Amino acid sequence: MPSAKLSTSKAATNLISEIHGTVLGSGSDWLKIKPDGIGIVVQTYVTDHCLTKSKIQDEVRLFTHLHTTDDGPSLFGFIDKQELVIFQNLITVSGVGPRLALRVLSELAPDTTVRAINSSDEKTLQSVSGIGARTAARLIVELKGKIAPTESEGTSDSVDGFEEALEALVSLGYSRTEALDGLAASAKPGMSVESQISEALRQFAGAGRNS
Repeated sequence: MPSAKLSTSKAATNLISEIHGTVLGSGSDWLKIKPDGIGIVVQTYVTDHCLTKSKIQDEVRLFTHLHTTDDGPSLFGFIDKQELVIFQNLITVSGVGPRLALRVLSELAPDTTVRAINSSDEKTLQSVSGIGARTAARLIVELKGKIAPTESEGTSDSVDGFEEALEALVSLGYSRTEALDGLAASAKPGMSVESQISEALRQFAGAGRNS
């Protein structure tokens, strides 16, 4: 089995900043990961995007945030650092705990979250279960302009009909995260909405998902 390890931040004692290991199990919003060389199994809360990509016995590397409450510590893991940064910004807002922040990134995906905040799109933010009008307004007031756009957000801005294709894929039964992943991998400037949808469906079929 490839080498796996836990990395700790130098800035704070017992703060786990990365986890490398083997996936042993999964649930609705978590993975159980076995770091090599350490006799523990770590339960890590993750986004839908991470769950989709992580299968049992896969070797994974996640960037993590350790959240501690009176009930004990909870670990939250992310595929890339930018996703982690967005999460850490979200939980600075009053009324947004780590589980709600994780739900935002699962239901909207990182690029949609940043775009909604930066464009003051309260309606999109309120589409997330648990986000009401007041919380959406606080997210915009406190975070607008503070989070850099993601790479895929730049893609959506440069492709005509991207949002229309996205909504069409969602209406076909794909999650927003799946639809965003498929379009980000296939959509190119100049493509029609129909072509974007067709190419995304080919991406899904190639990944083994029935379209």
